[in-house]
Amino acid sequence: MANRIEDCGRLDDLTRFAQECARAENLGDLQGTIDAAVRELGFRWFTLLHNVDLRRGGGQRLFLTTYPSAWLEEVLEERHYIEDPIHAACARTPSGLAWDRVGDVLELSSRQQSIMKRARDHDLAAGYSLPIRTPGEPEAIFTVARPRDEPLDAAEILTARLLGSVAYDRARELLGEEMRTLAVVSLSPRQVECIALVAQGKSDWEIAQILGLSRDTVHEYVESARRRYGVRRRTQLVLRAVRDGHLNMDALL
Repeated sequence: MANRIEDCGRLDDLTRFAQECARAENLGDLQGTIDAAVRELGFRWFTLLHNVDLRRGGGQRLFLTTYPSAWLEEVLEERHYIEDPIHAACARTPSGLAWDRVGDVLELSSRQQSIMKRARDHDLAAGYSLPIRTPGEPEAIFTVARPRDEPLDAAEILTARLLGSVAYDRARELLGEEMRTLAVVSLSPRQVECIALVAQGKSDWEIAQILGLSRDTVHEYVESARRRYGVRRRTQLVLRAVRDGHLNMDALL
């Protein structure tokens, strides 16, 4: 009976959270709402962000967090995000995972083990991370964390998943057209043709021969697309084109 009462109370808390998120008028309001909820439900910190290069900045990228500022500075300065074990593990699960289960889906490198230890040193000892994937949009991740180094129980995990889903839905509404502008980069048919051949390992000269274009024209098609995406390498360009639906996964085979 006590458990049933507790479950009803938690459901009431989540219902109230959804209502308060709906009333948030901007991302600042939403961050405050999420912060209050995660504290009330037994966590200490949260992040809700697009899984993109944080160094690039940009107002259209979603980045809400209450993580300790010292940890955020270390993540950026030491470039922990490149080998972030939580994000790497989330890429291998459809529905998120608790941090104590990361080793079940990912063989941690010594660098990744060090990152996990450094996070604990900043009191980020236990948590849950939820990947949020929407076709044609950048992947997002919602995370809750606490300093107490104890595994999350089933109720806490379900709570975290519901918090993340509700919070992201409202953030997406608040970003509106800006998110869609960020998410999908338009490419010309010729650019798509060139990128598909890049994915097959063709050089600019080979692509030019296949498409009946000059090498310089092919180079400009590809480099223009790369600049539009803001990536440095052509492999990154291919992956972004697949993500946005310009190419299917067969282009990578």
